[in-house]
Amino acid sequence: MTAGIAWLIAAIVLLILEVFTGTFVILWVGVAAAIAGGFAFFAGGWVPWVIFFVASGGLLWVSRPLAHKLRGHSPAKTNVDALIGQTAVVVETIDPMANVGRVRVQSDQWRARAEHVVETGRRVRIVGITGTTLKVEPIEE
Repeated sequence: MTAGIAWLIAAIVLLILEVFTGTFVILWVGVAAAIAGGFAFFAGGWVPWVIFFVASGGLLWVSRPLAHKLRGHSPAKTNVDALIGQTAVVVETIDPMANVGRVRVQSDQWRARAEHVVETGRRVRIVGITGTTLKVEPIEE
């Protein structure tokens, strides 16, 4: 078996592996192996290896910004960051002057602050979080 055929077999194996992983990393390594395989038919020794490493690095470097653009940069919000934008119910009147107030979000109660007094029973929207205190705004009903 010649080196060119070995490179092409490696490329096929890598491309099949990409189908099962879906990472788009192995894809570019497989493409680089195919390119190196093509060069291996005409030049032997270390040339296909150089072509393989340069092509792998270049393809990964070029495709990374494209992958970020297609996937989007906003990671899923988790923990307390996921609370922003949700609604809550005031369970203890929020008074910014007295520095008191509590809200219930789902089944949890949180300390809450607002710019104005918000009475018990009102619905509010969570607009920020500082430590363990939610910053809320009343929802107009």
